[in-house]
Amino acid sequence: MTWRRFAPAAADVALALGASAMDVVLYSHVPLRPEEPDFWFALWYLGLVFAVLVARRRHPMAVFVVVLAVAALASPVSGFAFRPEIAVYLALFTVAERCRVRVAGVALDAALLYAFSTSTPDLDPGGLEDVLVDIAAAAYLTLLPLSVWATGRWVRTSREHARALEERRQLEARQAVAEERGRIARELHDVVSHAVTVIVLQAAGGRRVLDRDPARAARAFDTIQHLGENAMGELRRMLEVLRAEGEPAEPQPGAGDIPALLDSFRAAGLHVESRVTGDPRPVEPAVDLAVYRVVQEALTNVTKHAGPGASAEVLLTWTATQVEIRVGDAGGPRAAHRGPLSTGHGLIGLRERLAALGGSLSTARTPAGGFRLDAVLPLDSAGPAVDQPPPAPVRRPEPGVRPRRGRLAESGRVAVAGVRTRPDEEVETRHP
Repeated sequence: MTWRRFAPAAADVALALGASAMDVVLYSHVPLRPEEPDFWFALWYLGLVFAVLVARRRHPMAVFVVVLAVAALASPVSGFAFRPEIAVYLALFTVAERCRVRVAGVALDAALLYAFSTSTPDLDPGGLEDVLVDIAAAAYLTLLPLSVWATGRWVRTSREHARALEERRQLEARQAVAEERGRIARELHDVVSHAVTVIVLQAAGGRRVLDRDPARAARAFDTIQHLGENAMGELRRMLEVLRAEGEPAEPQPGAGDIPALLDSFRAAGLHVESRVTGDPRPVEPAVDLAVYRVVQEALTNVTKHAGPGASAEVLLTWTATQVEIRVGDAGGPRAAHRGPLSTGHGLIGLRERLAALGGSLSTARTPAGGFRLDAVLPLDSAGPAVDQPPPAPVRRPEPGVRPRRGRLAESGRVAVAGVRTRPDEEVETRHP
């Protein structure tokens, strides 16, 4: 950990010392003897350029200006042939890597001017070979700054690209976590909401009649036990799905399980009538489960808000292209239990499920004071439209079972997908 923290500083020191020392050794003819006057100038240059280059990461453009000025003045001030390059190109690389393109472009122009001024060919018409050598040297010293600058820009671009990829990866990871949390929340809501609602209402009713009607109280307690066992079974299956990578071992409920669902509500005291129009068709497991959840959510809300003694009607209409679901009640006595049974996510979750399958959901109050829920699920759609409008605004959404988009077992039904939510639709809710 300590070495990683000090590694960049150590690399800067090594590069600064190496660049300044190589400039003295390669680009000057100073004898390395202290008695020579030129030796001390070379030593002064080495120390100055080293001290400046150490700060190149923090102040790249300022370091480049100082190094370029020292390099340009080295020969006139020293009085001998001395044309430093390595320190200049190291500073130019740092500017190209760390500064904006306009700033880096100014540095490139300055470096080209320096390279051209120090390599002006001595054109001699009598010596063609010397001319060609001078031209080749000038071209080399001109292309060298371009290469260094382009390498610095490439490094900068590569780092920005890598940073963008990492940010995208982190964003996708956060989105995946959020989606998984939402899916788990919907799974839990689907499993326990209906059962807990009926259990609470049955417990409240059983407590009220325990003294005067023990037999009725016993039936309520039997219902509580049965619903609790069913809820535990569904919870166990959900946990198996979450822990396993494959499909659940047991099939999810579907339209064929609606009669048993209606019986469970009747046992809780709700008067339910059902009608089926048309011939039910095999559908994809996701659509089959959605049909079941729509009926479950609607009847759970009737039980919560109209009370166990209320009446409700379930109508399923199967056509060649879609299945229509209508669940309504005529109002009735308020629920006996006044506690907070709502989770606030029922209709929201139902909209999410239908939107994922390409259907629609609408709710409204009836003239008689009841409540009606209408849902439509297409049987042949490939999925939701790309330009579909967002779901309608929701005011105090009614609680219920949130849809589950987890893995579904193979249930022998065929595929379906697709839903659009009407943009002008607004959810009406009732209050307990």
